[in-house]
Amino acid sequence: MTALNRRQFLAAAGGAAGAVASGVLLNGYVWPLLDKEDLIPGMPPDTELEPAAWTTDGDSLRFAAIGDNGSGGRQAMAVAQRMASTYRQQPFGLVALLGDISYYGKFEHRYEEVFRRPMAPLIDAGVGFELAIGNHDADLRHSDDALEEIEAELRLLGTPSRYYMTTHGPADLFYLDSSTPGVFGPDSATPWEWLDDALASATSQWKIVLLHHPLYSSGRHGSTIGARERLEPILGRHKVDLVLAGHDHHYERTHPQHGITYLVSGGGCKTTSVGRSDFTAAAASLLQFLLIDIKGDRLDARCIGVDGAIVDRFVLRAREGR
Repeated sequence: MTALNRRQFLAAAGGAAGAVASGVLLNGYVWPLLDKEDLIPGMPPDTELEPAAWTTDGDSLRFAAIGDNGSGGRQAMAVAQRMASTYRQQPFGLVALLGDISYYGKFEHRYEEVFRRPMAPLIDAGVGFELAIGNHDADLRHSDDALEEIEAELRLLGTPSRYYMTTHGPADLFYLDSSTPGVFGPDSATPWEWLDDALASATSQWKIVLLHHPLYSSGRHGSTIGARERLEPILGRHKVDLVLAGHDHHYERTHPQHGITYLVSGGGCKTTSVGRSDFTAAAASLLQFLLIDIKGDRLDARCIGVDGAIVDRFVLRAREGR
């Protein structure tokens, strides 16, 4: 073998080794990371829905809930497509957003990509959206930049405040900002006092509280113990029926804790692993959203995966003796 041939051979071998290493890196790390973080683009739902096809009256309500859906990637699009398909069969007039509606940038810059495009069929059908502030929406701290981000979200979604109550049919929904200082900061007493008063004066048959950080979770972040210590006495005192949260990217339902059922629904575009705790009734790591039907004193809730499968289903009865 000549010197030139040896050089050619070594160059070719080096190139082949580099290609193999690159392939291993791509297949073993880069593509899984892109997939996990939902950075791979996807097609938005191409579905036309009948506007205002739902029925809400003083005795009934159907609404969807989704958390941690703010990537704009293919997995977020798949969940949004399943929501649109579900609406076609079982129309709902409200989506409760459980926080983290925009990853990887400011919501005002990414509004079209992470919200309008995936939710367009529902938006065009007249469905309303209500928001509980998440940590990626405010980076857990109300700095000037975070407050600016929150204000942009409230304005673009038409949300009245960081914490507020809405009434739909037989249910009062109480939305909280569970970021700092919403829960732990020097002004945190204000929203808790508001919640205590709002629950005390609520007159609807159902009381549902919505926030981003879960009081009970067996996932990566786990239970938000400080929020649980502050919030649970208020929830118990006013006999709240159901608490919905996101933050951990899985689905989990608790056994009733002091009479209250807690749900984590953070599989709007990403998934992380989930274990089981002594409070866990059902848990799964998958992309999903919730569909909740209320008729009179009966609540029927389903966790729906992107393939349309019912992952979990349970029934509650409105609590008495309030």
